[in-house]
Amino acid sequence: MPESYMFRRVQAPDGTAGGVAHALASFIVGARERQLLPATREAALKCVLDALGSAGAAMDVPGVAATRDGAKRLLGRGAVPIWFSGGSGTLGAALLANSAATAALDLDDGYRRARGHPGAAVVPAALAMLSLRPVLSADEILGAIVAGYEVALRVAMARLSYAPSGAWSAYGVIAALGYLQGTSLECLAQAFAIAAQASPALPALAGLAGSDVKEGIPYGCLAGLAALEMAAAGATGPTDIFDMPTLFNGDVALADFGPAPLIEGTYFKPFGCCRHIHGALDALLLLQREHGFTAEDIDGMEVATYRATFNLANRPAPISLTDAQYSVPFCLAAAAIGGEAALLPLKQPMLSDPRIVRLARTVVVQPDPELESLFPARSPSRLTVTLRTGERIVSSVVDPRGDPARPMHRHELVAKFRQVTAHTLGPQQEEVLQGLQQFEHGETAPLVRALGLDWTK
Repeated sequence: MPESYMFRRVQAPDGTAGGVAHALASFIVGARERQLLPATREAALKCVLDALGSAGAAMDVPGVAATRDGAKRLLGRGAVPIWFSGGSGTLGAALLANSAATAALDLDDGYRRARGHPGAAVVPAALAMLSLRPVLSADEILGAIVAGYEVALRVAMARLSYAPSGAWSAYGVIAALGYLQGTSLECLAQAFAIAAQASPALPALAGLAGSDVKEGIPYGCLAGLAALEMAAAGATGPTDIFDMPTLFNGDVALADFGPAPLIEGTYFKPFGCCRHIHGALDALLLLQREHGFTAEDIDGMEVATYRATFNLANRPAPISLTDAQYSVPFCLAAAAIGGEAALLPLKQPMLSDPRIVRLARTVVVQPDPELESLFPARSPSRLTVTLRTGERIVSSVVDPRGDPARPMHRHELVAKFRQVTAHTLGPQQEEVLQGLQQFEHGETAPLVRALGLDWTK
């Protein structure tokens, strides 16, 4: 592992042995001197592309529009673009609105062992700084994104129990903004500590209906921004909190995970729904290609999966668009009828489609001990389709596309961007893609302009 990716305990300013908070802060300070390797830079560019596509696709979602308006009223107007809306706000307002848009349709990236979504927090935070500090280079922004993913994911994995992404989004925001602002080691350590006590304590609720709160990522972002500002003003937090074995496993937070930064292990989604559903969706589409059956031929479907999938509401007839993203039966039925494009993204009229709901009611979801042993490192499923002829077709164990073992390459993410934003950005999609291409080659202004345009005109 390159020297700048090593996590070591450092001495605190008072001369005592520093704990995890100071080690994380020391990493951020040292990472500013790092030159990104090509594979790491490519991973970060893919994360930016995917986050912007995820946000662009959600511009017409009512909850996203409400968050845009509420963010400006609550946190004020400023110079940071609220993406694709023609409006802008303070750093806090833009961070809240852009994070909410990125997470809204469950199209955003994730990391398996953290069981959550770093990009919806880290990418909006880093890109926001381009408007506040135009002298920042593209590589500085990408370096901040890499650092934000590294810290957020390490803290997420160090938790003793699962929590939704909003509970650890703050650390990625602190890392990314602190990297770009030149924040001192001690200030970063205090900010991490403040966030550890002040971030949303989101419960992991089984069977919860989908809502606009979802995983609370935007609120975790605000907690991170507030923690960093308070630390800069002199506030302190419990810097030993990450060393408390009843709350965190500090050894995991500082572990050597291999020769590459964690961002290179990010997964990307080919479908706009919870990742727990993706293995079954890939299995269904594979069986349809191999055996040539259609939705009308299906008498029933049985999904074998791991128990975390049962934390989803899994309603055959979802009560909202967000609820549909958390339904194995509904998403499988939608894909059987409409193909892969039906989930790029899910759309409101599908909720009242009687064909989808009727087929969804034939889907049974069952726990499988073999698959349980593979989670959370993997998120596989096995699908059995029973045809009206009585024939039963069983898939192999399928790991979802987009995982590092089955990666989505840049051209596939560009195709996803075009597909999911066609209804919101239309022909102006190319302005964003061109801005991203120029950003890749070091020119940042075109991307900032593209994000600040009013795409509703």
